[in-house]
Amino acid sequence: MDVKAVNQIQSALEMHTNSTEEHRQAAKKMSEQAKQNEEFEAFQKLPDKKKEEILEDTAKKLNEKFALFNNTLKIEIDKDTGIKVVKIVDSNTKKVIRQIPPEAMLKIAKYIDEITGLLFDKKV
Repeated sequence: MDVKAVNQIQSALEMHTNSTEEHRQAAKKMSEQAKQNEEFEAFQKLPDKKKEEILEDTAKKLNEKFALFNNTLKIEIDKDTGIKVVKIVDSNTKKVIRQIPPEAMLKIAKYIDEITGLLFDKKV
């Protein structure tokens, strides 16, 4: 067998190995996503009181980690729209570092609620 044939065989084997590894990683990713979906569905089936306990416990753990960076996690409900808002706040300056959803989105939601109120007598 000549060198060219050997190189072609090696190249084909490398391509097959890389392809197999890519498939393995994709399968692992899909498996992880399926597990997350199952956990989310199980969480959704829990009673509201249990969900609140889990969320409060998670927020407490996150605050412990944020404390290392002098930050605090705040979860609030926007009074105008009723939307849950997550904020990361600098503990020293009390300045909001990051907010989800952003303030602009809350303003848009509030505006849509106002428009809806003008068009219809009541919300469904």
